[in-house]
Amino acid sequence: MTGSTPAEMLFGRTLRLPCDILFGRPRDTPSSPNEYLNNSEVRLERIYAFARERIKFSSERMKIRYDTGPTDHHFKEDDQVWMYNPKRRRGLSPKLSIIAKDFILLSRE
Repeated sequence: MTGSTPAEMLFGRTLRLPCDILFGRPRDTPSSPNEYLNNSEVRLERIYAFARERIKFSSERMKIRYDTGPTDHHFKEDDQVWMYNPKRRRGLSPKLSIIAKDFILLSRE
């Protein structure tokens, strides 16, 4: 999602692999510690800003999904609705059994 590895976000650089040790360091290594510090600070700030943006975007999307969940139903007299039937039959898996049996008409009693 962010284009950066967790190690790069944590340590500010890509981890060195054994092949890097065998074949030498990459060409873009900074020449001084101050240059390295400045480069890593800029890079980490850019990575963190992008990660914050993605987290904000995904949390907004989750909030929208959560808020669209329950709705208040307003039934009128003579509406057909499913009747909830929580009876368990012996030998049938509850996952495969039908929990809504028949349509019923709502009536005011």
